[in-house]
Amino acid sequence: MSTASVIVPAHNEESVLARGLAAMLAGAEPAEFDVLVVSNGSTDRTAERARSFPVRVIELAEASKVAALRAGTREAAGDIVVYVDADVVLPTSTLRALVSALREAGDQPRVGCPAMVTDTGESSWLVRSWYRAWAELPYVAASMVGSGVFGLTAAGSARLGEFPDVLNDDGFVRRAFDPAERLTTAGDFTVKAPRTALALVRRRARIAIGNRDLDERRGERDAGANGIGALLRATRAGRIRWPDAFSYLLITVLARGLAQWRRRTGTRGAWSTDQTSRG
Repeated sequence: MSTASVIVPAHNEESVLARGLAAMLAGAEPAEFDVLVVSNGSTDRTAERARSFPVRVIELAEASKVAALRAGTREAAGDIVVYVDADVVLPTSTLRALVSALREAGDQPRVGCPAMVTDTGESSWLVRSWYRAWAELPYVAASMVGSGVFGLTAAGSARLGEFPDVLNDDGFVRRAFDPAERLTTAGDFTVKAPRTALALVRRRARIAIGNRDLDERRGERDAGANGIGALLRATRAGRIRWPDAFSYLLITVLARGLAQWRRRTGTRGAWSTDQTSRG
């Protein structure tokens, strides 16, 4: 059996790391996955928690997700490389299906991602409303890559090269592949939503800054982004209820305003880990 490498960047993730690693490795065969946890700038017990599992641990002084991705990629030995956020719950069966689909792609440059399930059970009504709308928009419904998990064939990794200094690594990877090169694989993974609207606004602001940076880097806007037109079309078609559409607009406007303020004040790179979804 060939080994697939799984890279988990983790910054102060001691409260959630164990649940993710446990789900990922629960049904794994020996040597099926080479898991590398890259603790970057952690001041808690992230590395200690990781070492209680059969994984390799890399510790970096710098609190940088991109630095963690680079370090993990350099140490990856598998024919397939999968990147998993530390707060994601990715079952073994879903990870195995992702790896299998990428191997079937052979020497073609491909990126793959399972379906995402957002756990809003502890979120406010406004957050739940926003996610109901978001789930029906083009990025999620038709062209999502990432939001916590993505895998690459060897040719896909070669196309990307080293991760650049970007805030939105998922967006960077997605834009490197045409729609026909993006695989939606079997199974799903779970991401816990923010509990509060403020936490969601902060998360979306960081994503907005990252997307703007990618637009400037590439000299074009993302054709698959969720725009007002897509929101209106989905609402008129009955896929999104009008109250959820208003919630989506409210959070989006607030997040973009915060993103603009951060860019102007030089705090665009401020760490935005959502503590409300931890624990």
